[in-house]
Amino acid sequence: MLAKNYKTKTHSMTSNTQQVTDVKELKRLKLETIRDFHQDLIDDLEIPRTDFNMKMPFYDKHGRMVVGIFSSEFRKEKGFFFELITRDLTPADADRKVYRVPVSSSYEEEYELNEKGSYLVPLEELRVVNPTSVAIKKTANFGSNQEQALPSSLPKAPMQAYKAPATMEDAPYSEMTIRDYYAIQTGKPVSSKMWLNELIKSTK
Repeated sequence: MLAKNYKTKTHSMTSNTQQVTDVKELKRLKLETIRDFHQDLIDDLEIPRTDFNMKMPFYDKHGRMVVGIFSSEFRKEKGFFFELITRDLTPADADRKVYRVPVSSSYEEEYELNEKGSYLVPLEELRVVNPTSVAIKKTANFGSNQEQALPSSLPKAPMQAYKAPATMEDAPYSEMTIRDYYAIQTGKPVSSKMWLNELIKSTK
């Protein structure tokens, strides 16, 4: 009888352990899927992939919708980025918004600590990230670095209008990248399209 009870308890413990392992693996896979979806933004932000996570919002005892942010997440150099998810680990927002909590040294005074060791940040205080603005800023920084590498004696050419390329070399407006846009607006040949770079050079 004792042996039978021992086997039953052992089986139950093994089953529970397996369930915990399965849940952890599911969360890991879901997180990697979310990171894959936002990889371009992660690259533009120039942050480690591990600095992008997912958070499930919930109501605190005051009736506010909050997310739990840990001490280590408040100390990220460029802030901590994440997407909101539902209880079943799917994106909570059809627009797939990305949120940012800025780096802070006063989070212990600003936010309430819960029993899980995280600090409760109301959703209304979160900052929504604009991926397009981030990408343009990164491209602008790239152009700025290129400009600084040029000799200071070179005059800056004003932006000029240019003729359209040959039909067979043209591309639809919908295929214009942010890098193309920056090249056109600044007159710098930094596009990945060689014909566009040549066109820009020919107008100077």
